[in-house]
Parts: sequence; C-alpha cells; structure tokens
Amino acid sequence: MAIIPTDLLDRIRDLERQVRELMGSANTSPPLNQISGGEVVIGDGGRLRVRAAGGEDLLYLGRVEPDRVDGAAQQGLVVRRDDGSLALTVWTGSPDTLPVQPVQILDRRGNVVVADDAAQRGLARPYIPYPLPEPVDTGRWESTGATDWTTLHRGPGIAQHPRLHCHIAAEGASGAQLRLLVDGVQVGPVGTVGAGLVFTEPIAAEFSATVTFEVQAKVQTAGDTVRCRPLALYGVQS
Repeated sequence: MAIIPTDLLDRIRDLERQVRELMGSANTSPPLNQISGGEVVIGDGGRLRVRAAGGEDLLYLGRVEPDRVDGAAQQGLVVRRDDGSLALTVWTGSPDTLPVQPVQILDRRGNVVVADDAAQRGLARPYIPYPLPEPVDTGRWESTGATDWTTLHRGPGIAQHPRLHCHIAAEGASGAQLRLLVDGVQVGPVGTVGAGLVFTEPIAAEFSATVTFEVQAKVQTAGDTVRCRPLALYGVQS
C-alpha cells in the first residue's frame, strides 16, 4: 500500500471542512431577490427600470429624459399604469423653459389633475375657488317677480371634477323656485324658499372645459318676489 504523506491528508481534511462551511453559508444566506439590513445604491446616471410581464415600462427611477440644458442628466421619477398611460411624474419635459420639476398626477386620459406650482409655491392644479362673501342684507340679493324662469346670476367656470356641489340661498314668497343651469342645461333638483338649493350631482362637461353657470328663479304668483344668492360652487370627486 502506498504511503500518503501526512501533510496531504491534512490538506484534504481542510478542503472538506471548507466545502462544508461554504455549503452551510449558501443555505443560510438570504436569496438574491431580497435585501436585508442594507441598501441598493444606483449612481453615475443610472436608473431603476421596472417592466410588466408584457415588456411595458412601468417605472423609471433615476435618470430620465430629456437631459438638462447643460448636458447634465435629469434625475426623476416616472410611473405608468399597466396600460401604458402616465400616472405620476417628478420630471420636466422642457428643461430649457421649466427647469424645476413639477410633481404631477395624471388621469387615464393624460390630463394633469394634481400638480404643485413649479414657479413659486403651493398648488398648480386643481384650481380651488374661495366661497364668495355675501351681502348681510338679504334685500340686496338679486330678485325677481317673474312667473317664468329668469336668470339672476351668470358666470364662467372651469370644470375639473366629475361632480358639482352647489349651495344657493333663497328667501321670498312661498311657492317660489330656483335652479342652476350649466351651459343652458339644468343640473340637480329645483330649490325652494327657505331650504334653498343644495345638491351634489354629476356635471356633463369635458375636463378643463370652460362652462357657464346660471342661477334662475321664478315666483308662483304674480306680484310675489323671490331673492337668491349663490354661496358655493365646488367641483368634487365621483
């Protein structure tokens, strides 16, 4: 029987031990698709890109296009729905004229429904109206004694929500009525004296379209009078 040097046997035992340690380490290490107690750093103009099963891009985080005017990489965030439509961006498409990145939320048709003001502060969209102060003396409210629908208030508005909340105060003779028209079409129910007109109803207008609001009133009996005053018109969610 051949004589095996002792140092060679020792080396074989060391190799076996190292293999066992490596196998044990592999079994206890976290999988490569998880991060535990650490972080991922993407630098030097790199980005994280997430794709759907069909290959559509869902998310860019890091470098986005176009680059800055000086050639520097623009860093931002672009999120799409799985149908490909934009949903959320922290990004500017015109670095030359709008260097500050606005934060924008878009609906499925590509309309910007929420955005911050990239030039100064606060909101850019949606436009939020302030309630109009009303005369304390109801005798100064617009009035009519007509028995047919008569327009007492008229003004423009920008439709940015699917529904409209309306609050109009009214006082006068019993039986008098009031209503709200949007582009000549009545929206909501007919209001009465005392209760006024309060409702929240869908509005048939395209997003960001300019519409005309009209407040009309009429009395039941000739010789009577009805007065009304719009208190609030708000766009609200569906």
